[in-house]
Order: sequence, then C-alpha cells, then structure tokens
Amino acid sequence: MEEDGRSGGGGGSGAPAWMATFADMMSLLLTFFVLLLSFATMDIVKFRDAMGSIQQALGFMPAGTGMFQHTNKPTIYEKPLATSSLTNGALTSEMVNEMSDAISEELKEVIKQYGLEDEVEVEKSKRGVILRMRGKVLFNAGEAELKESAYPILDKIADLMRKFPSNVSIEGHTDNIPVNGGRYSSNWELSVARAISALRYFQKLGDIDLQRINIAGFADTHPIADNSTPEGRAKNRRVEFVFYKE
Repeated sequence: MEEDGRSGGGGGSGAPAWMATFADMMSLLLTFFVLLLSFATMDIVKFRDAMGSIQQALGFMPAGTGMFQHTNKPTIYEKPLATSSLTNGALTSEMVNEMSDAISEELKEVIKQYGLEDEVEVEKSKRGVILRMRGKVLFNAGEAELKESAYPILDKIADLMRKFPSNVSIEGHTDNIPVNGGRYSSNWELSVARAISALRYFQKLGDIDLQRINIAGFADTHPIADNSTPEGRAKNRRVEFVFYKE
C-alpha cells in the first residue's frame, strides 16, 4: 500500500511536455503582434510628418484630419525670402523700381496683344507687380486643368521670369460660393490646385528656376470685390502672379 502511494505521488510532478511547446508558440505570437504594432505606429508618425510638410508647402494648415479640411484661419502668408541667383543680392532700390516699371509695361503689352483688357489687369503695389487674371481665362468653371488657350499667355509670363530676376508668387483665389460636386470638395482645394497647375506648366518648360516661385491658395479669404453680386464674384475668381520687389 505504501509503495502504491509513493508511485502515485511521483506521477503528478511536472507539467505535460506539450505545455512547453504551447508556451513557446504563445511567446512567438506575442512578439509578432508587438512588432506589427510598432511598425504601424512608425508609419502613422511618418505619414503625419509628411502631410504636415505638404500642407505647409501649399500655403495653409487645415484644421482637423485629412489633407484638405475647411478652415477660416489660414496661416499668415509671407513673401519668399530667397534672393534670386541671377543677381546674387546686388539689386539697389532704384534698380528694383525700374525693373517693376519694366515688368508692368511689358505685362500691359501682353494684355493688349491678346485683347484681354476686360479679363486681366496689372497693378503695382507694395508687394510688387501683380498680374491679376480672371479664372475663366485659365480654367473652366470648377476645374483646375489649364485651358490650351491660356498657354501663350503663360509663355509670355515665363519670358518675363527669364528676363527679370524677381521672385514670383502664384496665388489662387475663389468666390464665396461653396463647391458643389466635381473633383474638389472645397474652395481651398480648388484655389491651391489652380496655383499648382500654373506651377507645373512652368516646370514643364524646363528652363524656369522653380526656387524663385512660391504658390498659395486663399479660397475666398482675400476678396477684391463684393461677393454678393455676380460681377463681384467673377472678379474674385482669379489667379494672381506677383513679381516681388526684392
């Protein structure tokens, strides 16, 4: 009887052999899922950093999540600070004023050449020379793809960019009517996309220094006319090419 009791107690010591294999498998699965979680976290961080850089480059930082969100508080826009490599910073104030006058006169000749006096205007301001073009000159309604009829005008602008060392800002503007359908879900997206289309055209020419170009989209936050009338809204739908005073 005593031998039977000792024999039964010895058989109950230690875990079954399959438990060791099971524990190893659980440890491997835990390690696998921890690695998956760490990779996913890294991707999210990189994605957020990348999207922040893109949004800053486009001239505004939307609120909330997503690439383009509605906001009434765009970041403060400042002119480009880079000095053109064509001059190495050697321009005097007198040279800048003369250059602005020359750019203004040549732009007026281009407007007259194409009979666009009612759709395009030139303004000399503290920022520099502003070529203000109605949206319909460059784009169809609600779209950001350049019309082929706009190519000759953009070629003339490119000629001035080659001739003069000014930094240039391409700025998209809209009226205050919300976008309804189509490719773009907001006026922010549309205004930025139009500025980018003009930039890409100059890029395709191949001989324009893109470091001299800045782009921005302002949606309806910078009106130049009353948005309560059709005529005013037509004026506000525009793209501006600003030849900066340096």
